[in-house]
Amino acid sequence: MERLCRILPGSRLYNTYASTETGIICTYDYNSGECIAGCLGRPMKHSKVFITDDGTIACSGKTLMSGYAGDEELTKSVMRGGILYTHDNGMIDSCGRLHLSGRADDVINVGGYKVSPVEIEDAALSSPDVKDCVCVPVNHPVTGSALKLLVVPADGKDLDKRGMARYLASRIEAYKVPLFYEKTDCVRRTYNGKIDRKHYRKG
Repeated sequence: MERLCRILPGSRLYNTYASTETGIICTYDYNSGECIAGCLGRPMKHSKVFITDDGTIACSGKTLMSGYAGDEELTKSVMRGGILYTHDNGMIDSCGRLHLSGRADDVINVGGYKVSPVEIEDAALSSPDVKDCVCVPVNHPVTGSALKLLVVPADGKDLDKRGMARYLASRIEAYKVPLFYEKTDCVRRTYNGKIDRKHYRKG
């Protein structure tokens, strides 16, 4: 987004928090002078948002769906008292802006620690040696699960596993640093550009 702001200074660039069930809840204007990764802005006038005790995002407001057609049980699983409970992890900063940190379904349990793969991926992508990456769980005889980072190296670069581990250790907590690293040609994504985590869970 910083790059787009530089090369398209006259454009209007926004990030929104929205879904089929909620409509547009929050919007962040990247032309405001700050480009904050993962920031979704403040709630719209018609909406409210809060973080549950589990760290997931809950919404209320005029744009929420009334329910899933013909499926009362599914509706009850996500809507209670006019509030829609999502599976998205997030936080609200001191300025009242919503930040997204991944899906609760994607959290990896490593020896009792809950790790969001998005945090590891964001840290890795800040390296000039990484073009793309995805963090996946793998079986481990002691911790049950361990972290593995699949890396698409930047053009002209190769994957330095130890160097990558040291780089991540300088940016995230030790228990979040992957144990395993593997070079890959591409990261599988959905039609809208998101990492296809279901594909990697099957793998």
